[in-house]
Amino acid sequence: MKANIKLELKTLTPIRLAALMRNVADKMEGNPYFPAPPLSAADLKAQEEVFTAAIMKAINGSLDSRLHRNALELEARNSLRLLADYVRMVAQGDEAILASSGFELARRSGPPQPMVTPMMQAARMTGRHGEVELRWSGVPNRRTYHIYVTQQDPTAPGCVWTLTGITGKITHRVQGLEAYKGYWFCVSAVGALGEGQKSDPVLGRAA
Repeated sequence: MKANIKLELKTLTPIRLAALMRNVADKMEGNPYFPAPPLSAADLKAQEEVFTAAIMKAINGSLDSRLHRNALELEARNSLRLLADYVRMVAQGDEAILASSGFELARRSGPPQPMVTPMMQAARMTGRHGEVELRWSGVPNRRTYHIYVTQQDPTAPGCVWTLTGITGKITHRVQGLEAYKGYWFCVSAVGALGEGQKSDPVLGRAA
């Protein structure tokens, strides 16, 4: 998977936007990878200086000063988008070239990984008739959890588990159980590659 630039300009405050402009201008000045940018490093620096001055003036300033800052903020975003497109075009996904531009690299997601096995933490009465509350450890990147129940000895060969619930949370309430009868519960995580292994079982009883 090719590298790319992280460009989430709308999430940046004006001060952080100005800091990004300075960093990009510093890194691209004289950079042999980028000989003909659509906006020179010197022009970007000059734009950043004007923008920074407007930011300072707008702090506890008039409405006009804040409107002026907002207009310059829009120009700053447009300049950075223009440069980012140029950097992407030149780099063609080369991580070293992208990193030399001063822009932050986007996080690269690797191939889907098998699901880690959750760990059952509790199976307790809730005070409601026929109900048990289950809780387990969370698994990163899971889509859902599958909850299973059996009345058989879970260590016995051929033990049959019945799917009793699907949830995205790390807790689930199983209802319709016989009071004070022992039930075994386990859980598995389901992700992009399918369902992972079932957890070690826990014994629970409903009131």
